[in-house]
Amino acid sequence: MLTGQVIRALVLALLVLGTQTFDAGAEEGIAPAPVIAAATPRPTATPRPTATPRPTATPRPTQPAVGAELLAAGKAAYLANYCGICHALPDAETRGIFGPTHDHIGTLAGQRVTDPSYKGDATNAAEYIRESIVAPSAYFAPGAANGRHPMPPYAHLPADEIDALVYYLAHQK
Repeated sequence: MLTGQVIRALVLALLVLGTQTFDAGAEEGIAPAPVIAAATPRPTATPRPTATPRPTATPRPTQPAVGAELLAAGKAAYLANYCGICHALPDAETRGIFGPTHDHIGTLAGQRVTDPSYKGDATNAAEYIRESIVAPSAYFAPGAANGRHPMPPYAHLPADEIDALVYYLAHQK
């Protein structure tokens, strides 16, 4: 086994021999290797800052998409609360017979607030429809069952559900 002293001596000898050059001579056919000069560094162009593109605004949903969602929510509320048991509405495929039809209610509601016999508080179609949902006894529409089957108030519904119902019914023109 080699001792640490022997190993150090061998390493030192190799280092010394590695730094010396030997002339191999022409008789051995070995030509000296050419020396290649290191490439001189050339200056490069300084990079110019480029403008960072500005982010575009996130597109907002368009009004028709919001309207479509409200229409769908209103129709769902109409069906979930069984409005069609009493009211006919072709869009919801209901055929109720006790209450007035809701077909064209968006147009009719606007006409009813101008009717001299109307005594409610609404001043436009949407307000009339809302009043008809939360306080239906404010006005009995023509075609109602003359009070034999009065509509119950639906004021207990969440406000967003009432809003969706109003929007949906106001668009039945």
